[in-house]
Amino acid sequence: MKRFVFGPFCTVVLFLVAMTAMGQNRFDGYSLVVDADSTGKDGACPVRFLPQERGQNAIEVFLAGTNLQTPATGLTGCDLSRSTANKISASPENQKWCFQGPEEIYEIKLSNGNSYIWPMVGRNTGFYNIKDFRPMKRVAGPTPTFTYSEPADYTKAIRNAMMIMASRQGGTLYFPDGDYIVGTTDGNTRDAGYEAITVPSGVSIVGASSNYSIPTTNMPSQKGATRIRLRNNKQVIFRIGGCTNAVSVRNIELLGNSALFGEAARDTTGTYGVEAVGKWAINPVTKVHSMNQSQFFRFENVTFQNLDTGIFAHNANQANCNAADQLCNSWQIDNIRVDHGVFLNNRTGIVVDSGNSDWTIANSQFNFMAANAPGIGIHLKRGASVLIENTFGGGYDYERNIGGTFLYIDSIGSATMINSSSERSQRSIYTAPYGATTSQMLTVIGSTFNDKIELTGRMNFNSTGNFYYGYTMSVGPQVTVNSIGDKFCHDPLIYPGHCTDRVGGGNIVNKPGFNGGTVMFRSGRVPEGQGKDRIDRQPNFFGYDVELGGALMQYDPNITFRDITAFAAAVETGSRVKDGAIVYCKDCKKTNVGICTQGKADTDGAFAKRINNQWRCD
Repeated sequence: MKRFVFGPFCTVVLFLVAMTAMGQNRFDGYSLVVDADSTGKDGACPVRFLPQERGQNAIEVFLAGTNLQTPATGLTGCDLSRSTANKISASPENQKWCFQGPEEIYEIKLSNGNSYIWPMVGRNTGFYNIKDFRPMKRVAGPTPTFTYSEPADYTKAIRNAMMIMASRQGGTLYFPDGDYIVGTTDGNTRDAGYEAITVPSGVSIVGASSNYSIPTTNMPSQKGATRIRLRNNKQVIFRIGGCTNAVSVRNIELLGNSALFGEAARDTTGTYGVEAVGKWAINPVTKVHSMNQSQFFRFENVTFQNLDTGIFAHNANQANCNAADQLCNSWQIDNIRVDHGVFLNNRTGIVVDSGNSDWTIANSQFNFMAANAPGIGIHLKRGASVLIENTFGGGYDYERNIGGTFLYIDSIGSATMINSSSERSQRSIYTAPYGATTSQMLTVIGSTFNDKIELTGRMNFNSTGNFYYGYTMSVGPQVTVNSIGDKFCHDPLIYPGHCTDRVGGGNIVNKPGFNGGTVMFRSGRVPEGQGKDRIDRQPNFFGYDVELGGALMQYDPNITFRDITAFAAAVETGSRVKDGAIVYCKDCKKTNVGICTQGKADTDGAFAKRINNQWRCD
């Protein structure tokens, strides 16, 4: 067997080959369109492959910072992609293009004419800084460098990043401290061709801070740290389409066409921070359904300010829905969590108008004004399984800055509110007259409401451990009410004069309650206060038939004749008992006409019945 010994020449050659290989950086991706169709005409998923060109779908590669004027050289294809000059074909197996080159960044041009800054595959791939996608100019030299310019509008830069992340099945896009305007040509003038920036699956949008503009602060600057903002009406910042999953937005402020910092008033009509829109499509020929469901979204530490609607989730093309090609009212966006959100001065904070939705809105604040109509915090037009917890909503005062409605419900499968509150609004909760049916539930637990709750339509209202005022509840006749441990009005000995029939005063209410509806059950309360501030005793109340299924009903065996006499004694509100009362009396006996009288315990005893304002023991 011969042994091969590398001489000096061979060693040098291998070293140079190795150095050449090491100097080649890898670039790969897909030729895609990232565009969520707001009209829902075709129902397609927002991320789509460009049509194949002779099975190749080639891209063109240029040196970055040359405005597509300098074709790249020294490129080699990889993973079944082929290189011809500066053109790279896509793999015939998976449509992915791949090449190697000496630069760390290139600009690629797709077959549809769109071009994108494209960084190499490296250890930090998946984590991107929006500043790296600003306009750049190449500075020639032994080691090329780039100078960046700050654009007046960041739309193109953000779309660039979204394209890269869509090609890699997701990523994190970081926005440093700054003001990022979208939808304009120059930072102010409307871009007539602007469409909302589509967010593909797996993307996280992260800012430096969620602190909002014009906060309560003694700092000289009243701008939030990281702001993405519109400068014209009828525009949307971000759009989430069908077939999209696992998107998050964190630590950032989304601003509408805002009149901030001494500017003149601006029109916010039709502006959305985030629009989620999709279509449950039906093939009119094959009748095959494509539900295009989207799920798993998180909005955490995000401020939505001065928008028409902060978050708007709805069925596409609903106004002109054709049942032949679309299952109307049925597109589903599921498993959404809004956590530590701040919704300031929007016409509506959140609108849910889709199928099964599974929303959780937690630890958030909604400030809105009726003058900025409709002035709604959360509007549930259609949906199911909505949880609102540890969340506050309201206006700024009870005068010109009063809020509209905190929670407005048209139709809902079930909605639950826990440990939340509302004040300084025209209404805390409103349910539409014909939107709900008896199978639908509104459950409220451990919450406080200063303002009117109007419940109409056919629905079930389950209330546990809540605090209401005397004027709070207005319940329609078709609403069924179950109440456990609820309290109306403050203790009058501590806060006299507060149990009234309207905000800020009015008539004293001595017996506050649900003011309508069919009360199925309500736990009682002991009397409180005295005089005009008296709140009457209220017994536990069963408003519907009671059936004891194989159970025992036990009356108190210790009630005496003296007790039942006290029950009937005159008090400020009249006697405690009314005709129809029945009680076991251990020392009662009947007279010859059946009237209860004093007897002897352990010898006498009878059931005392209240009939015609008398206790009868017959």
